[in-house]
Amino acid sequence: MGETPPPSYEEVVSGEYDRGGSGAAPTVTPEIPPTPARLMPLDFNVYGGTEGPFTPSDLHFMGPHQTDRQFALTIYSNSFAQVPNPFIILHDGLTTRDPAIGTVTNTWTKGQKEFYDRYIITAPPLAGSSSARVQEPLEVARKGTYWHPIINLRYSVQVAAAAAGGISGGNERQEFEWQESSSREVYSLGGDTKGWRLVAVADESETLAVCARNGGSLTKYFRFSFIGKGRAANYYGRTWEVMAVLTGLATWNRRLEIERNMGS
Repeated sequence: MGETPPPSYEEVVSGEYDRGGSGAAPTVTPEIPPTPARLMPLDFNVYGGTEGPFTPSDLHFMGPHQTDRQFALTIYSNSFAQVPNPFIILHDGLTTRDPAIGTVTNTWTKGQKEFYDRYIITAPPLAGSSSARVQEPLEVARKGTYWHPIINLRYSVQVAAAAAGGISGGNERQEFEWQESSSREVYSLGGDTKGWRLVAVADESETLAVCARNGGSLTKYFRFSFIGKGRAANYYGRTWEVMAVLTGLATWNRRLEIERNMGS
């Protein structure tokens, strides 16, 4: 029996994606407007989970504890196989039938080398924006060599007025980068001693978030924490929050795919 094809972007955003394949129209949960203060949790883990026909490799949950799950995540381990559809879907709820808050899509096309260098992130717009969604590229900033890969990914996004120095409407774009790191902040997560720190490219001295794999657990795969200005309510805005989480997940997934390709 062949594997059920991945959902289209329109399906996952609308909430009409029924992975169970029952044929019946799923109950669609309306998209819940985020609070002005904060959309993403300040600190969370990513846990494996099952839901009906799902396997742990597809369905995950994020939350501060396994008993305090706040969002469902669909993560396909092979991003190439999902093209042109998303391979990471952050759901606005605890089931895969809930609408997508944001997604990550691999832009690889047949014939390209396997070490692809670009993704597309979709996320909610800044508060007050007339846009339905924003789409931003996530690109490789440093990749090292085949035997010694470096996973540094960079993106730019419009930020809220507070981060833009008070510019009305928050129309300023700023660049951010996930950099490999063994800093004290990464170590404090309690996962792998080497992970990533998120910085503003204009000022790399300040860490805004950290993430790392958790290789010592069979159920807790990934850890993430906002730091400094990244923890301030609505300083950068909800678009930046979701982008930080999704790009962190994409960075982690890229590491896993490269390691599988190398036979690690």
